[in-house]
Amino acid sequence: MLSDVMIWNVGRDGEPYTIRLVGDNIVRFVGRNNTGLPATIGMPDNIAAVMNAVLDEVVRSRAPRFRTGKALWHQEKSYREFEACYLPLSTDGQSIDMIFGGVTFDTDPKS
Repeated sequence: MLSDVMIWNVGRDGEPYTIRLVGDNIVRFVGRNNTGLPATIGMPDNIAAVMNAVLDEVVRSRAPRFRTGKALWHQEKSYREFEACYLPLSTDGQSIDMIFGGVTFDTDPKS
């Protein structure tokens, strides 16, 4: 299951969410390992805004969020469907400082 997992650090004071850990299946899909980089690196602006809104909602609500759709953040693979979940994590029991996520992609019909 680790191949389909991501963890994001929650930015403070306007800092972006950053990728703390990314599984091998996600790296293969994206084409590179973005560990340590902003969560929306390489995404079109409109898709980055959606991603940030999802992560913001997980932090604000302190509750899991689930999404399905087309992988529009990767234009060359926008025909691929995905399912994802985002779970809030807290090291102090109060503040959400990480988000644990899982994402799976449909089978690539072109392979």
